Amino acid sequence: MARKGHQDRGLYQRSNAQGKLQWHVRLMHNGKEYRTSAFPTKTKAREYYEKAKTEQREDKFFPERQKEQPLAAAYIDRYLDELKVSGKSAKTQYEECRYGKWWKARLAGKRLKDITLGDLEKVKGELTGRGYAAETIKHHLKFLRQVMNEAVWKSKLRDTPFAKFKMPKTAQAAARFLTVEEEADLLKALGHPYAQWARLAIVTGLRKTELFSLRWSNIDLEHGLATLAQTKSGKVQYAQLNTEAVELLRGFPSWKNSAWVFPSKTMGSHLDTYNFYGRIFRPAVQKAKLEGVTWHTLRHTFASRLGMLGQNDITIAALLRHSGTALVQRYTHSSNTHLKQAVESVTGYGKPAQKEENTTEEKYPTPAGTGTETGNVTVGEGKENA
Repeated sequence: MARKGHQDRGLYQRSNAQGKLQWHVRLMHNGKEYRTSAFPTKTKAREYYEKAKTEQREDKFFPERQKEQPLAAAYIDRYLDELKVSGKSAKTQYEECRYGKWWKARLAGKRLKDITLGDLEKVKGELTGRGYAAETIKHHLKFLRQVMNEAVWKSKLRDTPFAKFKMPKTAQAAARFLTVEEEADLLKALGHPYAQWARLAIVTGLRKTELFSLRWSNIDLEHGLATLAQTKSGKVQYAQLNTEAVELLRGFPSWKNSAWVFPSKTMGSHLDTYNFYGRIFRPAVQKAKLEGVTWHTLRHTFASRLGMLGQNDITIAALLRHSGTALVQRYTHSSNTHLKQAVESVTGYGKPAQKEENTTEEKYPTPAGTGTETGNVTVGEGKENA
């Protein structure tokens, strides 16, 4: 309620060290005066004052705890700091840091205990309206839920609004894979050099992070083997490279000036996969009019073609590097020749039968390749990587 002279009850302004006026709240409780720290806006200060007065009437106001309750951003920073020793994979840490940065901006000036069920519903509605997939919205919300649950576990928070909140529903759909025709449409929409990148993903089955974090030192072109330092399991794994994958890699020019197969513009690190995905891949998918296609669809395409070519489940699981059964691990270690033959078979899927050509070392005098046409994509001297 506004007082005489348009001054809100309990609200006042004070200059900070930089001389900028900030809003504060003053209120009486049990005969004592309490003053709060600064709020980012007058509206936030008024909301706190009204909430505090309601808690006073309901005997739920405990101002002595206010000093012990830092802002939500501080809790998020603390959670992200602990990620470094959490044992989580580099990919998971990277993604949680993105979610943390997003929530810090969203919750600027707000305390963790002041997050309500309405706040969560508002975020879900806004992200849905912006076209975010249900799974992506769920990941955003799960991050905040984890932060708040840890605060409860450490007795810094009494409860969380997630107990009454309904997460977005995500249907367990069948794995999406590309037909030969859809692949051709996608590669055409991507254009050079990005079509080669997508084709490499299809003939290797590598995950996005695994592929784009490859270093040249991790690749043995002579034996067709890639060492994967960043994997979903968090452990070092090895991927078989078929003839076409080797041929594609020989055509990438980055070996001349970067340690990374897919370097950033500065050449000092690998490219930002999220930037590439939003700027290049998604527009190409839309241009090709392909429904439900993501980068992971390329991995599903690799696996589905192995299945359609008659490879058994154990072989497919081994080539996908899925863990969970001792049998899969045993075949991975004891039958590399069999796996090599299986991964080679993917290259020929959807192509007319051709006579075999003898491959000689003279065909590839340098890792830069010779511009051989393979997989409906011309491989040669590439342009600068994004």
